Amino acid sequence: QAKLFPAYFIFSALVVAISMMCAAALGYEVKSLGIILVTILMNVLYFEPETTRIMILRHAVERRLKTGHEIGQLKPSDPVKANDPELKALSKKFGMLHGVSTT
Repeated sequence: QAKLFPAYFIFSALVVAISMMCAAALGYEVKSLGIILVTILMNVLYFEPETTRIMILRHAVERRLKTGHEIGQLKPSDPVKANDPELKALSKKFGMLHGVSTT
């Protein structure tokens, strides 16, 4: 994901920018495409890099706790590990950023 998402957002920005130029050349309104482009650029410049940074920090905490390898689970089954304050804070921030970056 850390390698795929940046390429996806950059490709999306290029496609929307090209669409804007074509639409403008044909005399169409490009305001909505401009809003979409701004949203994509926010993902490229802030949300995706910050989400990746938090993901890497979260993986480091999971390695320290010897967890994160459970298949199909969003949090550790061990309550002590699941309630680790650092893991909880990073998971909450990651979830928020990931949710925003995919919209």
